[in-house]
Amino acid sequence: MTGIWILLLLLITAALPVIIVLALFKAKKIPVTLPWFLVFLAAGMFSILVAVFVQKLFPPSDMGGFWLIFFGIFIRVAMVEETSRLVSLVPLLSVIKRRRNLDKSFFAAMGLVSGLGFAMIENAIYGLSESDFGIILVRAVTAAPLHAACGIRVCVALYFARKQPVTALFLFISAILIHGAYNLMIISSALPSWLAIPIAFAALFASIHYFTKPSSEAPEMSHVKN
Repeated sequence: MTGIWILLLLLITAALPVIIVLALFKAKKIPVTLPWFLVFLAAGMFSILVAVFVQKLFPPSDMGGFWLIFFGIFIRVAMVEETSRLVSLVPLLSVIKRRRNLDKSFFAAMGLVSGLGFAMIENAIYGLSESDFGIILVRAVTAAPLHAACGIRVCVALYFARKQPVTALFLFISAILIHGAYNLMIISSALPSWLAIPIAFAALFASIHYFTKPSSEAPEMSHVKN
């Protein structure tokens, strides 16, 4: 299979979850308009470009063994990418909060959307640079749920940042650890790469509950309009 066909396959598999999520938002009446949906999708795409730029600033490491794995996977990749996701979301959510009161489910929705945007660009990058078709296939199946889960956690961390900073910190760190564990399965030759699949989907299912709205949040619910 040529590179262009692999790239097209990855873009299609990355775009399909976006279409499904948009349809689910409409069906479940989640208060997200199409323009804001597209804005946060673009924010996710932008965040990976920021992450790639920052990662290139890291000097070559002469560490070996455990520390090389820990630094490379959990710091240089996972932490940098989750931080870039956080930075890209803060200004957008600040703008929206000036216009409307937002509940936790809206933050979760926008985190999910930004994660899908991130996954679309990441799939394209790895499709052009990765030579192992098995790894490309695993990433094609798992990138969307993995980044959706991490996006939800990072965005909900912003929701809790002022009211419950410990909860916010836990959510942010958990996103880094999930992301790092996923990358470890993909990169390590000592571990089967297919383990990335249950990690990605388990992380997504474990993050879905942030869409639920406890009764104590009811007064905050409002539709976000253009």
